[in-house]
Amino acid sequence: MQGPGPKVTDRAPTAEAALVRAARLQEIRGAIAALPAKQRAAVLMHKYQEMDYAQIAGVLGLTESAVKSLLFRAYEALRSRLAHMA
Repeated sequence: MQGPGPKVTDRAPTAEAALVRAARLQEIRGAIAALPAKQRAAVLMHKYQEMDYAQIAGVLGLTESAVKSLLFRAYEALRSRLAHMA
């Protein structure tokens, strides 16, 4: 008679891990929402829509250089606001 079969690891997140992840996502969304409108738009287009600087510049009516500056300031603000999560 054989013992129990091989152990199968449950890879689903625990309830606690799911709650922590949800809280982190909510905090990140809040930090993005708190950005000035143009910075928020640039971040969303850059990170989530994977648009390049030229595309973002076209949408916002800015130069690529202005977009780079806008994103730099936005990411600095996000890093500062979310530093405790690092």
